[in-house]
Amino acid sequence: MTPLSLTLQAFGPFAGTQTLDFAALGQSPLFLINGPTGAGKSSLLDALCFALYGQTTGNEREPAQMRCDQAAADLLTEVTLDFRLRGTNYRIRRVPQQQRPKARGAGTTTHQPEAQLWRLDAGGEVGECRVARKVNDATAEVQALLGLDAKQFRQVMVLPQGQFRELLLASSAEREQIFARLFQTHLFSRIEDRLGERARGITREVNDHCQRMQGILDASKVESDAALDEALATLAPEEKAAADALGAARSARQHAERNERTGAEHQALFDEQRKREAAYAEHLKDAARIETARERLRAHEQTRALDAPFTERQRARREVAEAEQALEQQSASATARNKDSDSARQALAAARHDYDGLDALRERMQALTQALKQRRDLAQNEAQCAAAKAEWRRQAQRYEALDTQREAIEQQGEQRREAIRQAGDEQQTLAGSEEALGHLQAQYRRRHRLDEHDGRRPALAAALKQAVGEAQKRAAESARADEHAKRLALRWHQGQAAALAARLEPASPCPVCGSPDHPAPANQNGEAVSEDAVRQARVAHEEALGAEYRAKQHAQLIEQRLEHHDARRDEYAAELGERAEASLEALAGECEAKRCDSARYTELGEYVAQQQQALNELRRNWCEQDAALKKLAPALEAAKADYQQWKGKCEQLRAALADGDTAPEALAQQRDGVGEEITRRENAWQQAQERAHRAATALAGAEAARAAAEQRARAAAAALDRADTAWQQALAESPFSDEEAFWLARLQAGESERLSAEVERYRDRLSRLESLLETGRARLEGVAPPDLDALKARTGEAAAAEARADGEWRRLSARLGQLRQARQQLDQAREQQQVLEDEYRVWGTLSEVANGHTGQRVSLQRFVLGVLLDDVLIQASMRLSRMSRGRYQLIRREEPSKGNRASGLELDVTDTYTGKNRPVATLSGGESFMAALALALGLSDVVQAWAGGIQLDTLFIDEGFGSLDRDALDQAIATLVELQRGGRMIGIISHVSELKEQMPLRIEVSAGRCGSTVAIRGA
Repeated sequence: MTPLSLTLQAFGPFAGTQTLDFAALGQSPLFLINGPTGAGKSSLLDALCFALYGQTTGNEREPAQMRCDQAAADLLTEVTLDFRLRGTNYRIRRVPQQQRPKARGAGTTTHQPEAQLWRLDAGGEVGECRVARKVNDATAEVQALLGLDAKQFRQVMVLPQGQFRELLLASSAEREQIFARLFQTHLFSRIEDRLGERARGITREVNDHCQRMQGILDASKVESDAALDEALATLAPEEKAAADALGAARSARQHAERNERTGAEHQALFDEQRKREAAYAEHLKDAARIETARERLRAHEQTRALDAPFTERQRARREVAEAEQALEQQSASATARNKDSDSARQALAAARHDYDGLDALRERMQALTQALKQRRDLAQNEAQCAAAKAEWRRQAQRYEALDTQREAIEQQGEQRREAIRQAGDEQQTLAGSEEALGHLQAQYRRRHRLDEHDGRRPALAAALKQAVGEAQKRAAESARADEHAKRLALRWHQGQAAALAARLEPASPCPVCGSPDHPAPANQNGEAVSEDAVRQARVAHEEALGAEYRAKQHAQLIEQRLEHHDARRDEYAAELGERAEASLEALAGECEAKRCDSARYTELGEYVAQQQQALNELRRNWCEQDAALKKLAPALEAAKADYQQWKGKCEQLRAALADGDTAPEALAQQRDGVGEEITRRENAWQQAQERAHRAATALAGAEAARAAAEQRARAAAAALDRADTAWQQALAESPFSDEEAFWLARLQAGESERLSAEVERYRDRLSRLESLLETGRARLEGVAPPDLDALKARTGEAAAAEARADGEWRRLSARLGQLRQARQQLDQAREQQQVLEDEYRVWGTLSEVANGHTGQRVSLQRFVLGVLLDDVLIQASMRLSRMSRGRYQLIRREEPSKGNRASGLELDVTDTYTGKNRPVATLSGGESFMAALALALGLSDVVQAWAGGIQLDTLFIDEGFGSLDRDALDQAIATLVELQRGGRMIGIISHVSELKEQMPLRIEVSAGRCGSTVAIRGA
């Protein structure tokens, strides 16, 4: 990532808009960011980091705190960065949360944070919008583009003030995260995860199989495979014997059932034969009755010879009776018709009299109709006149109502104008209260921060005192450790000299000085000191030095915080002025009073606006009412003229009426009565004529019917005489003595058929019963009656025996099937378990090795990163050795960490002066800076060369050069120049004057009362 342009607005100490064109610095520049303390040098890096990640470089200040207090109220705090990544240009803009003036009205409103990210086209114009507004989306997109989060960005591309040692002193796990992002080695981590997941999955499957096999044994109620096999061997013959016993019991039960069915069939035959014999005996009881029926049927057959004369005489008698009855009915009808004819002639005479008076009634009808029409016309005109009068009155009332409303609106308008005038006067007295409230609230916040600073200072002072004491304690421990190490070293050298002196021989040359004389050989004083003890003492001294350095650094940091705290406290006190001595309660009271005034001012403004709006509405209503009155006046005059016209017409009609005050309803009633009378008389005349005609016709018909009935009666009497003579002659010739005997022998048609059917049924059933009795005797010949109870008991015993045998067989068969199924399931499960165990021998071993669970606990990704780290350390050690004049080199610690902590990426430093390796934390301030700078430069080289790695085209270093001596500084600058020649942009923030002399290309940051400014020098 290479920055192209950085624009700051109301950010940090920059009150206005400042644009820093990195492109003007040239291709791969090495430049110095220079300026006085507090001018805003570090703020440029804060702006760069804020634009990308929404955080400052030190992450000690919130973005909302980066607003410049000197900036104009209406100028938003924002940062815009143009940068190049892999040949593509991007632009990102961020705005932190801040207070800004309201668009309308007084006061401020909260401007929410926002961010935009664009891809720029070849001409530098905005192209595709990657993020429209959400800050989280912009941060995620930047992390995806750069491959680094904010913390990692500060560790490898921006070395902030006081934090340049973070990457150098990072733990193995932290360094693994950084290098994994830089070198894109997450593939190896995914391999570790996939292998681990596969191994864990196989382990779970193996455990599941073991549990499943144990569940199979538990379900089968056996303890082991051997017990299962033993149970199978024992149970198989028992199950076969039970099956044989079940077959024998089933055969016995079937034989008993067959015997029982045969006995039941024989018993049914005996029972049926007894029933038939009983039925035959019962049937013979009806023989006498059937013989009587036969005698009656034979007598009835003798009456059939007299059927013809008998039937003819009966028919003649019926015809005579019918003719006499018809004659009687026709005579009565003729008498009645004669009476109806006389009554119809009398009614016709009466109707004729009423019909003659119809002319007079029709003339009366015409006169009443004419009078009714005139009355109705008058009523219609009077209704129209009343309606016109009502419309005239309605229009007049509406006119009066509108006029009254217009007057009321005028009165309300006067009231509204007076209220607006009074509110405006009160609002004028409260003008400026909102600005005063804002000033008081700012003073209150500063006073509150002042109290917070005063409250935190004792804790900081106590912490400083404790840190200074701790530093002094560590210094004393370091001095004692140094003295002890020197004392042990001296004693070790003395011991070595004594050992050498002990081997000297007279006149033999000394192996040290070569002299044959030994005037004062060394002697061993006290206990000898081993080389390991000397080494341990030196290590203890180095650890004490490291602890002393850390304690002094901690004390210095707390002292800087206390100085910064006091400086901020003085700034707040200066800003408050006289109010610095005022209490928070007093300021709160003033704020509350001004808040009430401001609220009242706002309330009055809203009230005046409401009243003005209401007044405008009243004016509009008054105009509407006035226009309505003017529009209504012609309608009112027209309604009055219409009423007067209808009133004149009504008076003319009343004068023309001749019937006085007779109401139209009465005239209509009279007319309807005359009309009904006319209709009644006309209908009566018509009906009387029709009735007289019908009566005459009916009378003539009745006379003719009576004459025909008399003729029929005479003919029927003659026929009866002839039939009676024939009957008497036939009866005399028959076997019957008289007519009574004939009647006794004669049967009715239904009775004859009934007796014939009864005789036939008797004969048929008798024959059927005799046949069944004969058949039954033949079937039962030689068969003894069975004992059904005994047969049923034997069947029950056989069924019970079969049930017992079946239950035993089923129990043994079910148990045997369960055990055989368990045996099959166990065999299958063991085959699957063997397959899983074979798989685990492969996948489990790979997972343990790849995830660092064996040996030195180095995972696959950490192993790859270790190789890459070795490359980085080779490059870093070349630069560190040059800057430290050949003393130090960075190496990777090979020994595993203590406990279960992951290892493989820890760093040590090799000190060629002592020939020992020690932790990088033991380096001094200047040495740590050189090591951190060398590590950052070496990391940049290797990452750039690594295919697929992240591009580290830029490096910013904030301070740290002041801890170097002149020679080390020259070596560091030479190293940076060499790196810059390799195509990197390198920016340095420092107060060291030698850097200003050696680096002509600079970004000058100048401070002023109106805010800081930036300018490029030497480009």
